[in-house]
Amino acid sequence: MTDNSSREAAEALRAIGRNVEPPGDDLGLWLVDGHECTDGELIALAYLFGLLIEPEQAQ
Repeated sequence: MTDNSSREAAEALRAIGRNVEPPGDDLGLWLVDGHECTDGELIALAYLFGLLIEPEQAQ
């Protein structure tokens, strides 16, 4: 997972009204509507909402 993927997921979630912010110095963690999650969980949440397309689906 890249930092770019996390940022893309964060922007997509913000676009649907979710409050998404990095909680501080740990760049691998995020706060989503007050709940702490990792980069992987953030990206998975964006996939769950259908906001990101999995690489094999993009082809």
